[in-house]
Amino acid sequence: MKKTSVSLALLALAGAASAQSSMTLFGVIDTAVSYYRLKSDNVGALTPSRPPSVTLSQTAMTSGNWVPSRWGFRGTEDLGGGTSANFWIEQSLNVDDGSQPLYSRRSTVSLAGVYGELRLGRDVSPTFWSDTIVDPFLNSGVGANLIGMVNARLAVFTALPGGGLLAGPNGGPANYIFINNAVNYFTPNSLGGFYGQLTANFHENAKTTTQPDSPSKRGQFYGGRVGYTNQKFDVAASYAVSTAIDALMPYTTPLTDTKITTVNLMATYDFGFLKLAGELSRATNDSKYALPGPAASTSADYDGAMVAATIPIGALQLKSSYSYVKYDPHVSGLVNPDASTSKFALGATYNLSKRTLLYVTGAYTRITDGRNNPTVLGVPPQPTGAFAALTGYAPRSAMGYDLGIAHSF
Repeated sequence: MKKTSVSLALLALAGAASAQSSMTLFGVIDTAVSYYRLKSDNVGALTPSRPPSVTLSQTAMTSGNWVPSRWGFRGTEDLGGGTSANFWIEQSLNVDDGSQPLYSRRSTVSLAGVYGELRLGRDVSPTFWSDTIVDPFLNSGVGANLIGMVNARLAVFTALPGGGLLAGPNGGPANYIFINNAVNYFTPNSLGGFYGQLTANFHENAKTTTQPDSPSKRGQFYGGRVGYTNQKFDVAASYAVSTAIDALMPYTTPLTDTKITTVNLMATYDFGFLKLAGELSRATNDSKYALPGPAASTSADYDGAMVAATIPIGALQLKSSYSYVKYDPHVSGLVNPDASTSKFALGATYNLSKRTLLYVTGAYTRITDGRNNPTVLGVPPQPTGAFAALTGYAPRSAMGYDLGIAHSF
């Protein structure tokens, strides 16, 4: 009887597999030789062992500097009546050493039809989409949009005081790039060029009847993106709110609540011989304190702007961008509290085929008054953020280049 049940179950699975319209194995293998250099100024006492400035440099083989290396499966099943069931499972990959990070990228299941698509699972945030689509360097490598790099670091460094990254120890800047436990709705492609995305998630924190204010809303996210596109023009605005900290009583640290509100506006126009792109962005960090401290609440803005251009010349594409982010803390009594960072990036890609391209990118970053916010605005030359200034030194400038090859399948 057990053998019969198992056989019937296998036949049912086989039937389901044969009914599926399609399944695709896909991925990107991207690796490069990269160079990074970071200069920092001493902001403390000068001693023989602590010179006025210090330079860190590194040459390395890296992965995912044009687009993140990954592999995955995606598939769809035709349910009839214009409706389909879809899935997407995507895993990160480090080509330089063959390792795979302990977190996945997108992993979703969805229903799609004439009314749009309802998608469940781990998915890309609406604000990250805007930061990436507008960037000729696709928010990756040394040329990555400074707005995206600052927003990623802000997501990390605001979540850490709450007990770690929102997606676990290897989850990266969750609630900026990817949203866990998300419910996404995407409008259909039949709105005359208009499109939209609405996103919300389950924070999944447990409610305890004996715990005041339970459950914590830490990890909660909601936001959206709306836009219009035609063959040449694309414009979109996005908005999102992420709860990085929501502590419950009894409080053990002064910081009890932190929310990050992000809004951006992007646009691109393709003239054929030249594609222009631009973005304006503001991320606001609002925090509250319960125990005695400097203030009951604080707020700081990160105002960003980017302009970019791409020139196609046959299989060759020349790319350039300038991005800028200014830190504006709303705290009275501070002397010269502001800080800012700016980046100029220049690069090129050459398509060897439809699936394989060569790329080279160089970038120079300048940090002003980096001592006032080194954790977020002290953007290192490499995208991972691991190449940071030494303790007691404020980052002043950074440069780097990537020379690589990317193959998609």
